[in-house]
Amino acid sequence: MNSRWNNLAMAVVCLVGAVACGRDRGGKPAPPAARPAPPSGEVAEQEATLLGREVFDLVDRLAAYAAANQRKYPASLRTGGIDSLTPKVARSIDTRAVPPMGIAMFRNPLGHLITSCRGTTDILEESALHDGHFTVTCTDSLGRGSPYRVQRASGR
Repeated sequence: MNSRWNNLAMAVVCLVGAVACGRDRGGKPAPPAARPAPPSGEVAEQEATLLGREVFDLVDRLAAYAAANQRKYPASLRTGGIDSLTPKVARSIDTRAVPPMGIAMFRNPLGHLITSCRGTTDILEESALHDGHFTVTCTDSLGRGSPYRVQRASGR
C-alpha cells in the first residue's frame, strides 16, 4: 500500500517539475511579430487601380459569357474569346472557384510595388452598389495579399 502512495507522490512531483520547467522565466511573453503595412502611396494606388480595372473587365466578360451560355462559365480565356495577354498585363481565370475569379498580373513584375490583383464576380455587384467602387485583393512584391479599393473606369 505504501508503494501505491509513493508512485502517486512521484507522479505529482514529476508533473509539477514539468510544468515549472516549461514556464518562461522572462516575465512577459514576447509580443507577436507585427505584420508590415501593405504598400501605400500614389504609385501603389495607381498599380492597384490598373490591375483592378483589368480584373473588373475580365469578370464582366465572364459574366457576359455565362449569361449567354446558360450560366456556364468558360473553361479557359480562349473559350471565352478573351485575350490572356495585353501589352502590360497577363490575365487568367479560375472558374472552378465559386464565384468565379479573375486574376490580373504585371507581365514583368520587377519594379512594381503591386504584382497582381484578383477578384470574383461579386465585384460587379459591389461596383453597382457603391458608385463604381469595388475591392480587389492585391499581392505586393513580398507576396503579401491586401485589399485595395478601386474605382472602375468611366463609361462602365
